[in-house]
Amino acid sequence: MPETWFTSDTHFGHANILKYEQEARPFTSLEEMHECLIERWNMVVADADTVYHVGDFCFGKHNISIASRLRGKKKLILGNHDTYPTANYLNFFDKLYGVLFWRRCIISHVPCHPNGIGQRWMMNIHGHLHSKLVQEAVFNQGKIISYIDDPNYFNVSVEQHNLTPVNADVIMERVKALD
Repeated sequence: MPETWFTSDTHFGHANILKYEQEARPFTSLEEMHECLIERWNMVVADADTVYHVGDFCFGKHNISIASRLRGKKKLILGNHDTYPTANYLNFFDKLYGVLFWRRCIISHVPCHPNGIGQRWMMNIHGHLHSKLVQEAVFNQGKIISYIDDPNYFNVSVEQHNLTPVNADVIMERVKALD
């Protein structure tokens, strides 16, 4: 039975991502990073599966074609770096979205404002933050004493998941825990 996967911020073709995210991307070249990302994607995704790429697929229009090496039926939620003409993406992605509503989640590249989550939409599946997470302040007597990870946000950036797509079942377990 086909499965559903989520990932974001692959940044194919982006040389500076190797500097910005050295811990999660300890590669000596873009080619090495590309091959690792492709291998880890294809290790878990089957041809009949659906993959939602939650933005920032690549830098450089010619790098969109890397999608042809990735298994699954690919859908792209546009990120702030996905700025090439729509036709270029539709050669490799089945569908493009700005924002998508899926089950009880809202999917967007950039995290949504917290006022829009917790009622109709239990969780925001997002990317953009790479190795960081959305956090909420913990107060004591009106003063912030610490920060904790906000459970209403699920960051699918590759840096969060060993450079590998996340299965929808993992996300749905988190949604159930919020009920």
